[in-house]
Amino acid sequence: MSNSGRHVLIVGGSLVGLSTAVFLAHHHVSCTVVERHPGTSVHPRAVGYYPRTAELLRMVGVEEAAKAAASGFEKHRTRAGVVSLAGELLFSQEELAGGDELADLTPSKLLLLPQDRLEPLLRARAEKLGADLRFGTELVSFTQDGDGVTAVVKDAEGTETTLCADYLVAADGPRSSVRESLGLGREGRGVLSRHVSIAFGADFSSVLGDRRYSVVHVKNDTVTGILVHDDTLTEGTLIVGYDPGKGESLDDFTDSRCAELVSAAIGSDTVEVTIRSRFPWDMAELVTERFVQGRVLIAGDAAHQIPPTGGYGANTGIADACNLAWKLALVTQGVAGPGLLDTYDEERRPVGAYTARQGSLQLAVRSGTATPEQQAATDDAMTVTMGQAYRSGAFVREAAAEPLPLTNDPRSLHGEPGTRAPYVVLDREGAPAATLDLFGAGFVLLAGRDGGSWGKAAASAGSATGVDIAFHHIAPTAGHAPADRRESWEDAYGVAAEGAVLVRPDGIVAWRSPASVSAAGQGAALEAVLRRILAR
Repeated sequence: MSNSGRHVLIVGGSLVGLSTAVFLAHHHVSCTVVERHPGTSVHPRAVGYYPRTAELLRMVGVEEAAKAAASGFEKHRTRAGVVSLAGELLFSQEELAGGDELADLTPSKLLLLPQDRLEPLLRARAEKLGADLRFGTELVSFTQDGDGVTAVVKDAEGTETTLCADYLVAADGPRSSVRESLGLGREGRGVLSRHVSIAFGADFSSVLGDRRYSVVHVKNDTVTGILVHDDTLTEGTLIVGYDPGKGESLDDFTDSRCAELVSAAIGSDTVEVTIRSRFPWDMAELVTERFVQGRVLIAGDAAHQIPPTGGYGANTGIADACNLAWKLALVTQGVAGPGLLDTYDEERRPVGAYTARQGSLQLAVRSGTATPEQQAATDDAMTVTMGQAYRSGAFVREAAAEPLPLTNDPRSLHGEPGTRAPYVVLDREGAPAATLDLFGAGFVLLAGRDGGSWGKAAASAGSATGVDIAFHHIAPTAGHAPADRRESWEDAYGVAAEGAVLVRPDGIVAWRSPASVSAAGQGAALEAVLRRILAR
């Protein structure tokens, strides 16, 4: 049986695969997801999502549902080093403390939400937007040529189907069969240690009392590991390591052994423990040598394995999906040339390598083994997730500007091409509106108070290139920065009153005209910029 049509095939229906489906469907791209497991994750796995990730979820209508699902975690604390949950508290801090300190940067906040709760939200959104999700279906083989990808998939009944697609996205995890079949190597420090996550049921209320923790580092004579509990106080996850070099293996983690470890971690042998599942994984620093191979694109853990210290892995994978989706949309729609997809590798692979290294540095810092040089090289989470500066052909740098470092303090950025468009609150029809809520659907052109003529330029350039450009004229009193950041919209974006800024569908600044361009030349200038960005 065969199924043909112009669409994108996504291999892997976990967090990144589902995110890719949501972003693609949001951009009106037909897509099919195949996932060998019968449903979304039953294991909590990733837990925290930084504000930038929440912004991306906001673009596709998922943030509010995620916030509601995460509301029970709002009082949880983090990084508590204890002998056990019933033992001595060594260190604790508020996980969500300082959220208001970021109010000048973003309207979004950190989300604490286990992956097994976020994935169903992504699945529901993808299905609502029209994505074809096939759980219990695995990839058997695939081939690619200049016209597309042909894949054979098999469902739970053993029925094989041939799917034809324009492109294939490999979101099939760190042991990616797609990556391996392409012969793509990986670079980095390799596997650092091996671990197993034990999901269990237990009544935490008797040992926690009024305390709530998102991450607990436990250490005693029986167990050393990381413990988390959910907001119902009935489920948790214990992460412990094992060393094959010492003769240890996954076979050692029987239900009885796992229950013993959990009891030691929570500090009580009277609380009944039920083992729900075990999930083995490797802590590794590895980045695939190319994220684009012909018509196959690599994303998430298949592209980069990031040590979980810092919680960057899932966040980086979702950002991959956002970056890739709009580019695939314009290429498959014939609006952009295939060269636009090369910029996915140019932009996301350096970020993947940097973030994987940051995970390793965080591990060294938290374990107390970091050298002074390693400590100096460790960046804070907002720099890692919001301060990135891309280098690619998918934006136009100003002629006299020096390339920015890969990462920067986000408060030091002012609309430079290749960086995240700054957050400013606008007054629209008497109500406040965030600039971030203007982005996500397509290209957006913002113009200063004396730049009204850019509206005709947007219409002209859009008509010439086949690209829809939403135009917003920032009126004299419309723009003001949030909280204590006392800047106008023009200051925040680094332009004069007659200037303009073009923002990509992923909220990255594509180009700006800081000063005046004659009204007669604005359309031609903007058209040239678009053709360059779109690899035309």
